[in-house]
Amino acid sequence: MKKKLLGLLWIGIFCFSLKANAVQIKISEDTFADLQAQIRVFYLNLDKGGYGFAPTNIMNQYKDYRQHHFQVYKYRLGAKGQIGKLISFYGNLDSNDNEEYQTMLWEGAIYLNFRPEFIIGAGKIRVPFSRHNFVGRHNSPVMSSDGDYFLANQFKEALKPVNPYEGGYRGTQAYKRTDMGMMVKGSIKDGLIKYFVGIFSEDRSENNKVWSLSGGFGKAQTTGIQKSFKNFEYDVRLEFTPTFWGFKQEPNAFDPSSRVYQTYGGTFDTMTFGIGYHHETHLENADITKYGASSLTRKAYAVDFAFEKRFYKKYLIGAELGYIYFKDTHFYEKVTNIYKKGDAWTWYGEAHLIYDEKIGIGYSGIGFRYEYVEVDGNFQNEKNLVYERYGACLSYYPIKGKKGIDVTNRIGIGFDYVKAQDALKAYIKNKNWDPTNFTWYVGIYVNF
Repeated sequence: MKKKLLGLLWIGIFCFSLKANAVQIKISEDTFADLQAQIRVFYLNLDKGGYGFAPTNIMNQYKDYRQHHFQVYKYRLGAKGQIGKLISFYGNLDSNDNEEYQTMLWEGAIYLNFRPEFIIGAGKIRVPFSRHNFVGRHNSPVMSSDGDYFLANQFKEALKPVNPYEGGYRGTQAYKRTDMGMMVKGSIKDGLIKYFVGIFSEDRSENNKVWSLSGGFGKAQTTGIQKSFKNFEYDVRLEFTPTFWGFKQEPNAFDPSSRVYQTYGGTFDTMTFGIGYHHETHLENADITKYGASSLTRKAYAVDFAFEKRFYKKYLIGAELGYIYFKDTHFYEKVTNIYKKGDAWTWYGEAHLIYDEKIGIGYSGIGFRYEYVEVDGNFQNEKNLVYERYGACLSYYPIKGKKGIDVTNRIGIGFDYVKAQDALKAYIKNKNWDPTNFTWYVGIYVNF
């Protein structure tokens, strides 16, 4: 095992010794396309648990021993560019482990850039609600920030009515970070204020809408069909950057992918305050005699903050803090045959330090992450489905460009620890699953 790990590290160092250059197809100064290839490779030392995407029966996947996995988590081919000054575009084709490496359009959109204050576009895009929706996680200092990839399925039982951290687009998702829709966005006063307004296809489903006292999410009993796409989902986000203090705006208003990052490798100092609102009717024709209501309309609110700044020329220090509250995500049984509308909420924090002086052939950094998730639901006299999640990662960045450290190429070693509490812990233990999970990993990220 040690030889395998050393081999993986040396392969990564050899690859990183090659200079990273973007490939560009250029017609003129205003018409071009930048091409991208990206790969994420892991060795995972997985704890007891079930792993895999959307298990139909978690017991078939649960393992009561530690597992050793080498895997390519993601391979991406992308393009981003513009046609004249008016039209910009981007698209990503992804092959992911949790999609059995079927290549699919992960994201893609076309925008019309009328003015910095008014940009409009449509496609398969990030939903403008929370900062987490906009974060490009390939650059995240903690590799286990990559959605719920490292999260064992016994904890995902709590996330079936709404999963704030899952990436990509799937029709079965109750809440989507990426969706089909249209967005208007803009930057006012050089980024002092930015706004994002989106409308998306509204999805309705009776699946995973009821938590019973016997445990587990199931279908809601309905008296009619679910009329998906009957109306729109609405999302609004506002961001504020104190440019008068010398901070620069993040470029998500002008970037057709709308990405922000937890670190920019020291290219500029930034600080962003954000708020968001989300609205979607996701269940109708529920049995009112059973649940006391005939529909569920999810309203959600997000508040977040992020900054990164260079100190004493060589220390890059950054942090991120966010809170998301989802109202009316499901029904849950409070006492026998008495149901109530249930909510879910989460908060998360991230902090990192990157040392911008060479050690060996590159630059080192460390990151920390915390998540807390709570969902309404009772089990065995316990209330609330709760888990906490901790992550830490040491990274080594071998490449530095003219403006800053290239944070898209690195080697990392880290861990991810999760523990269930309250009703979720009781439910997991009743299933003879493990209510805690400790996974450690070695990862290599390459971006060209």
